[in-house]
Amino acid sequence: MNRRSFSIFDYTSSTGVMSAPRSRKEEAYRRILEIVLSGSLDNDAFLNEQPLAEQFGMSRAPVREALQMLCSERILENVPRMGYRVVPISIRETLDAIHVRLLLEQESVRLACRNRSPEALAKIDALIRQQKKIEEDETSIHSWILQGDLVHRTIAELSGNMILMRTIVSLIDLLRRASIQLLLGGVDKPLEIHYHMRLLEAVRRGDEREALELVTRDCQILQDLIWRQ
Repeated sequence: MNRRSFSIFDYTSSTGVMSAPRSRKEEAYRRILEIVLSGSLDNDAFLNEQPLAEQFGMSRAPVREALQMLCSERILENVPRMGYRVVPISIRETLDAIHVRLLLEQESVRLACRNRSPEALAKIDALIRQQKKIEEDETSIHSWILQGDLVHRTIAELSGNMILMRTIVSLIDLLRRASIQLLLGGVDKPLEIHYHMRLLEAVRRGDEREALELVTRDCQILQDLIWRQ
């Protein structure tokens, strides 16, 4: 059985810099996924092979393969004679995903607090510096969610459990799409104190109790945003 082997986060470092994919198909996959997760598509918009191939400067074959892979993952669906559109995500599915993500992230936080190598601490320090600037300058709720996703992805990576990390990343991708679809009504970024930097600092200290409280509160903020829709 074919399983998803990469995600947008597989090309993203903890500083948010995109790294090169390994093949043209993976490049097409990454770029199409970026379009989907950016929130730039209208709900009734369709993607088509030829325009995407021209935009990416490649043949239609890798674009077609990437589109088919995204369909197999239920990110896109193929509508005959129309093209590919984003699969809608229900509020129920979104809330279920938040619940499962919290359970998994609680474990990743515990492991990350215990696996604080010098390399891990350096990665956390770099992300804390980045978060300080974001908290000062950022006003877009989608950018706020994107940067928060990067924090959660990094902590999952630092857990050292690759299966756990991949599962969390898959849920992050799904919830990013859900946030784009469900928050298009113009919801403002939460006014509460930001939890992402405090979460990183707690993990850096190895403070499991505080880190668990913060990751729980962070997921609760997202759940509250969804319930308000």
